[in-house]
Amino acid sequence: MDHSFVVPVYRAAPLLTALLESLRAQTGARSEILLASSTPSAELAATAKRFGLPLHINPQRIDIASDWNFALVKAKTAFVTLAHQDDVFAPDYVEQLTGALRRHAAALLAFCDYSERTALAARPDNINLKIKRALRRRAFGVRECISEVRDKMRLLSLGNPICCPSVMFNRGALGIFQFPGGFKTNLDWMAWLELARRPGGFVYVRECLVSKGVHADSETTASILNRAREREDRAIFDTLWPRPVAAALATLYKLGYRANRS
Repeated sequence: MDHSFVVPVYRAAPLLTALLESLRAQTGARSEILLASSTPSAELAATAKRFGLPLHINPQRIDIASDWNFALVKAKTAFVTLAHQDDVFAPDYVEQLTGALRRHAAALLAFCDYSERTALAARPDNINLKIKRALRRRAFGVRECISEVRDKMRLLSLGNPICCPSVMFNRGALGIFQFPGGFKTNLDWMAWLELARRPGGFVYVRECLVSKGVHADSETTASILNRAREREDRAIFDTLWPRPVAAALATLYKLGYRANRS
């Protein structure tokens, strides 16, 4: 077994069963599945027992980064995916992404395209998804892997087109890695920017292999409503562009927030 799904679970997770069923349905070699939480409950313990999965309890509830980093260190396999509790994975996700990472052994990570869904049904493509695909095409062209720092920064400089739960990490190439603390929603974007400056490639699998759950109770929705997302976006753009350009990009980026509404 050379791949693990690690699932950080926060508070109530009504869609967790659907996620776990999709992880169990992966084709090819079997993946290890681990649950982790800083907000344990009897319901979560019962779910772990029903699926026969280990449940690791984080004794400290600091922030999202703390939960994600705690979950990641519990996996010992060569490849690791941080699966979010509201999402579901296509059956060939592991097969396709591990295959891509074996073709590019020095790559830090691989990621795939994704769709969105509500509790009721899959959602049609929206402008936000189309823009993110355009950003990926802009950086990758026809290539499967980009390794130059300028290409990786080109991918990330106009926004974050990498869906976090679609990412599979290559631990052998990655070395020491943690998500940065202090963020509500953009800790993944900051992490990708840090990794972009390291030696090693980013691999893009163009198939849509993850369906991201969108709902009113998500952390992303809460951060949009309290404007934490807006502040974090502007702070990142300020590190990448002159302030007038950063302000303009942050304003344009806000137009995609409405796509989070279910």
